[in-house]
Amino acid sequence: MADPRYDIYFRGEILPGAEEAKVKAAIAKIFKADDAKLALLFSGKVNTIKKAVDKTTAAKYQQAFKQAGAKAIITAAKGELVKSAAVAPVTQASETSPSAEASKVKDSAGNWDVLPSGSDLLKPDERRNIPDADIDTSAIKVVSPFAEIETVEKAAPPAPDTNHISIAEVGEDMNPDRPAPVADLELDLSAFTVAEPGAVLVDKKEKEIPKAPDTNHIKLV
Repeated sequence: MADPRYDIYFRGEILPGAEEAKVKAAIAKIFKADDAKLALLFSGKVNTIKKAVDKTTAAKYQQAFKQAGAKAIITAAKGELVKSAAVAPVTQASETSPSAEASKVKDSAGNWDVLPSGSDLLKPDERRNIPDADIDTSAIKVVSPFAEIETVEKAAPPAPDTNHISIAEVGEDMNPDRPAPVADLELDLSAFTVAEPGAVLVDKKEKEIPKAPDTNHIKLV
């Protein structure tokens, strides 16, 4: 079984307590980086330093970054097991010296890599300092699910005072102050008659048939 392989990334993270200027100077010396390459390394983007290295090489890179005051990201290589035929041959210097790999630093814009779950995605100065909430839990009691829960019997509320309420006699008017009913309207219906069943209620009118139009002035050609 092949040995596990690791990928090495860097995104410009500086260890707590380290001075930024000194860290950049140390990284520039290790990688023999000019100003442009140094700006790329500290741009905040994920830069690929080396891929599919063994555990010893990954530890050397991690230690080199730590001594410079920077943090390297070491993750398991994609697929973990890399066939030797698929790995480009490297010289002894490239396996032991980080400076030999300076030309292989890539910007994530040109070579996107997705870090595995658990990797740090924010720099220390980008994280919000959220203080722990001070919650009073003294009133909370945890008991066994088999324990008998003490029940507190609530006192029954007092009965309402009904001394001012009386019962009326059967048939008594419950609203003696209501207004008198309105009298029925007196209508004079003497001028109205009722027609016999089947009588025609609408006067019939003869329909006028329109005259035929005069077509004497029309000629067929």
